[in-house]
Amino acid sequence: MTETQHQGVMAMVKIDGSKARQLREQKSLTQLYVATAVQVTTDTISRWENRRYPTIKRENALKLAEALEVALEEILETPPVPEPNDDEAESQQDSVNFQHEKERRTETVKQGVYVRWPILLLSSTIAALICLVGWVYFNMEDSPSVAVTAKRNLPAHCTPGQVFPVSIEVNVQSDEPLAFIVKEQLPDGFEAIQAAPALSSSGKKVNTLKWLQKGHGKHIFTYTTIMKDTTIEADEFSGGIAINKQSGASYSILGSDTIIVSDYHWADSNRDRVISDSEILTVYDQYGEVEVHGIDLDLIEEIWLGSGYTWNPDTQTYQILP
Repeated sequence: MTETQHQGVMAMVKIDGSKARQLREQKSLTQLYVATAVQVTTDTISRWENRRYPTIKRENALKLAEALEVALEEILETPPVPEPNDDEAESQQDSVNFQHEKERRTETVKQGVYVRWPILLLSSTIAALICLVGWVYFNMEDSPSVAVTAKRNLPAHCTPGQVFPVSIEVNVQSDEPLAFIVKEQLPDGFEAIQAAPALSSSGKKVNTLKWLQKGHGKHIFTYTTIMKDTTIEADEFSGGIAINKQSGASYSILGSDTIIVSDYHWADSNRDRVISDSEILTVYDQYGEVEVHGIDLDLIEEIWLGSGYTWNPDTQTYQILP
């Protein structure tokens, strides 16, 4: 292992960039995926792989190894092989002499024996074909099948300046846990407040959300957002899922994607200014156990217990009717 650490200085390690690139390509991983996992830029990954930065922080090397699904030692630079001493040199020379003698005897045998090369060539070809068919069959049987679906649950409407929730349900059907990235793009004029689980990273703008997860089966991602641009009348959300086993493949997030600006509460799905039994049950099913800022379950329950509500534009609040 090639590792350097001095007192008061961050631990550094020397990585083998070409080996890291080879492992990434063998696993069909993109530089974008690895960069997101390590939380650096794709340009940094490219510089590492091209040995522009052979020495990097140990914590980044550990993240890189985890993204490549290998141990740290597998991407470290191999120390140079020491020059052999006199005994080793003599042993190597003996090995060379033995190899030369073996080749000489083999050549003698070839000269004295009639080789039926057409039959041998045919036999070798048949054997190679059998191996090829077996390899293809084996890999087809063992290759994990992957099916990904993603659905967004978005309220039909929202009120400017009022926080509302959005949830994304992702189902990854595979034979083994897989790493995947969920990316959600909010429309201009909307700003994310909080998310559960916590965001792996966010873009330069507050309306780009990213989660990096590993697993299979059902996953729920929830976030709250607010519309700050009061001139918008309607807008669209968009997003997608990327899987590491399918380099370059992207699955769109389906379901609701358009929201209308109005003065109705987001939980009032039929816009009759009343929170019905069905509507409050839907809210609790979707967000009752989610701890993110902005889902005001107490207010929704008060509206449900009352006879309805109105929106007061002066105070920017909902008024509950007795």
